[in-house]
Amino acid sequence: MKKGFTMIELIFVIVILGILASVAIPRLAATREDAEISAAVANLRTLVGDINAYYTVKGEFGTDPNIAKWKDITNVPLKNHADVPITNQSTAQEVSLYIGGTRCIGVTLEDRVGPLPAYIKFYTQNPEASSLCKQVLAAEPIKAYTESKVRDALPGTMAIGSSTSVY
Repeated sequence: MKKGFTMIELIFVIVILGILASVAIPRLAATREDAEISAAVANLRTLVGDINAYYTVKGEFGTDPNIAKWKDITNVPLKNHADVPITNQSTAQEVSLYIGGTRCIGVTLEDRVGPLPAYIKFYTQNPEASSLCKQVLAAEPIKAYTESKVRDALPGTMAIGSSTSVY
């Protein structure tokens, strides 16, 4: 009697492995998207916390030529509109949070002006560029930031130092 596997046995093993792979691969892709969404939420929370801490210590973002730089405020990976990581961009410039390699959420800072408090403005950028960006923008913690308001006149803004809790 010969030792080894018959052709039928090998075909069955290959079919079973194919079925298992067809079930596992979509699950892994969904897990990766969930991880990207969680990372975006964590980055936005960290960014807001860093901005609040900086403003609490300094009391302002400064004026020319002493205006604050993004790199001095946070280590969250932000990029400018040229898709270059921020280095010397001032806080007066809009920067973007990239999700899955796509520009998704823009952020600018406004210092106190008249009766208005200092605030963070969130912009949704390129929501059609990727389904992942759409999922991130639809996540409840992100919506709490992008749909917040300072005095109803400024949609998409959050007062710096506000007690708005985002889970």
